[in-house]
Amino acid sequence: MDSTKIKNLFTLFSGEEYTQKHSPIVQLAVTETEKILRDPETLDERVDFLCAAAANYRWQQICSAHDRSEYTYAGKTSADSKYSVLTFAENLMRDYYNLCADIIKPQNFIFMGFSAGEALDDTHS
Repeated sequence: MDSTKIKNLFTLFSGEEYTQKHSPIVQLAVTETEKILRDPETLDERVDFLCAAAANYRWQQICSAHDRSEYTYAGKTSADSKYSVLTFAENLMRDYYNLCADIIKPQNFIFMGFSAGEALDDTHS
């Protein structure tokens, strides 16, 4: 992964100039991204975009938790959460996960469960 490119993409996605305070967030995103790659030696540039999008999402989570509200350009609180900065960051990250689907391990899991009343064997028939 190209750390300079990731930092530049983070700046593009977040709208903030990359500073030292962003370093732990970007490093976490790099670590998360490395863990999901099928081949750790992948040199595909999509990985840099995925990593930056993940870092941006984590950063927006932190900012949203800190601010506890979203504000519009005019300074009013946004009533529609589907237009929140965090929602857009999440959608961007999901788009890059989808774009990288062929080079990362599957991220979707299906959980199956049994109700308490179901028989697990045929002995009660």
